[in-house]
Amino acid sequence: MSTYNLSSLWDKFLTFSTTVIDIVVIWMIILAALRIVRGKSSTMQIFKGIIFVIIVDVLAKVMNLKTLQFLTNMFINWGFLAVIIIFQPEIRTILERLGKSSFFSRMSSLSGNEKEKLVDNIVTAVRLLSADQTGALISIEKSHPLDDFIATGTRLNSDVTAELLTSIFVTSTPLHDGAVIIQGDKIACASAYFPPTTADIPSRYGSRHRAAIGISEITDAITIVVSEETGNVSIAEGGKLTAVNEQQLRKYLTHIIVGQTEENGEDDDDETIIEADVHEIQTKMDDTPAANEETILEAGKITAEEVIPAEQNDTSVNRKHALQDVHEAADAAAKAASIKLPHKKKRPTPSYPTHNKTNYKQSDTSNRKQGGER
Repeated sequence: MSTYNLSSLWDKFLTFSTTVIDIVVIWMIILAALRIVRGKSSTMQIFKGIIFVIIVDVLAKVMNLKTLQFLTNMFINWGFLAVIIIFQPEIRTILERLGKSSFFSRMSSLSGNEKEKLVDNIVTAVRLLSADQTGALISIEKSHPLDDFIATGTRLNSDVTAELLTSIFVTSTPLHDGAVIIQGDKIACASAYFPPTTADIPSRYGSRHRAAIGISEITDAITIVVSEETGNVSIAEGGKLTAVNEQQLRKYLTHIIVGQTEENGEDDDDETIIEADVHEIQTKMDDTPAANEETILEAGKITAEEVIPAEQNDTSVNRKHALQDVHEAADAAAKAASIKLPHKKKRPTPSYPTHNKTNYKQSDTSNRKQGGER
């Protein structure tokens, strides 16, 4: 009898466990699908329409409305194929993410110093490009390989340095048009092509922004965009575009690449960048004039001492972190000031004559006078 009870309990436990696993898996699939399509208003409207039809079908069965029930059943029976056709891009995105995902990324093999150096070089390059209003598109590979997109560009496999990144995007170079892809601490390629997004975004965003959103929709890569028109800097991730300043960019990259968070609990900016929708904030990287390193460091120390309250002693953790942040920013500013971008290539003057209407009138009048004198 006891053996029978144990077998019955075991069967019930297996049934319960299987049901829980089934529910969890379905819930994870639905959650993943919602995370992919939540940034697309048209897709969300279709989801709402499907839910509305299901609710109407349930009410029709409860109220015994046979005609309405017949129509909703027809829609649900044939709606499965319609859903596959309508959500074909989203289904393809989900399958691509499942097929390309890998547990380890190239970033995980880097040491802490290498990761910090990588962040410094990227932030310095973006600072220079923003100040000079030079358009740029930099994508950082995470767990999803970008080999297919690397094949569309020019392979480099060179170390990531601020000087090389800024040189690539200068308009007079042949590799400036396209994206730079970073794998680990290497620049894998330049002039890569990304498929633009099909989402409805404001017209003021150009091809670089559309390409950045497009690659973020099908991979988990982090893409940094510098606008050529305004010098504004944005981050694209998960199909969303967020404008950032230099401090936010450094914090975000440190959080993603190095894996460090602020100890004083002021890490809300990073989560805001990750979850923010496409918005209209237009920020521009601060342009620091050229100066020697000692002057910048000394100014940074004075600013830090003025900001920290008097009641905090020299051994305070907050004071230590504040001074460290100021010194790191001063070092980056000094490095950026030491790098000079070449002048943009000016467009050649047109070979055809540029006469205005006044000149035409004057020439016409002079011709008439000459004809009258004759």
